[in-house]
Amino acid sequence: MTLLVSAAATYGLRIVLITLVPAHRLPAVLRRGLPHLAPAALAGLVAVAVVAHVGPQAPGPAHPGFVAALAVAGLVAWRFRNPALPVLAAVAVAIVVEVLS
Repeated sequence: MTLLVSAAATYGLRIVLITLVPAHRLPAVLRRGLPHLAPAALAGLVAVAVVAHVGPQAPGPAHPGFVAALAVAGLVAWRFRNPALPVLAAVAVAIVVEVLS
């Protein structure tokens, strides 16, 4: 029940914000920053995953395969500028590292 109420509240908040404050009514400074919002949020999630705790008390980087996959994804993103290719490259590297280890 709590999950359903939370989902409804989140959905309602999104709808209200989209209908009351559409993007074309935002100031120009905010509109210029909107395309960078999703990559920034994703980068924050990835940064947390990279420095996550491996054990119950041991801080440090996550699995070495994850770090390798992240590096390959960064190189592919830099080279090809396509949002799908880095994801596919990272998944491929993560699978190869898991199979080989």
